[in-house]
Amino acid sequence: MDKQRFINEVNTRCEYNKYNHIFATDIEPELAVVEAELRPESMNPLGMAHGGFVYSMCDIAAGVVVSQYAGKFVTLSGNLYFMRPGKGKKLRCEARIIKRGRMVNVVDTCVFDDSGAVTAKGTFEIYIME
Repeated sequence: MDKQRFINEVNTRCEYNKYNHIFATDIEPELAVVEAELRPESMNPLGMAHGGFVYSMCDIAAGVVVSQYAGKFVTLSGNLYFMRPGKGKKLRCEARIIKRGRMVNVVDTCVFDDSGAVTAKGTFEIYIME
């Protein structure tokens, strides 16, 4: 499957992602990029990206990168460090597989704001079900 077709497929298969306006924008072997426009419903009362929204971006990006190699999978665990407020017009999350196992993949995630500053970093374990 070609790259754009894969991205289009990823962006249409999960209603949660569409509802939250989180979309894959790039995919390479061992790497996925998702982006999200910061909208009023993705912000916390302090005017920055809600932590749950940022966590969702990382979880989705980890799933997208693993979906290149696995059909059915779920998040086993996730750990996220918030470095600075997520502000601006959009956030971008890059996910890289750092260990590709038979049953568990370990994925590092990094979230950037419009200026390119790192706003969050995390590690996710994705369990391969088949």
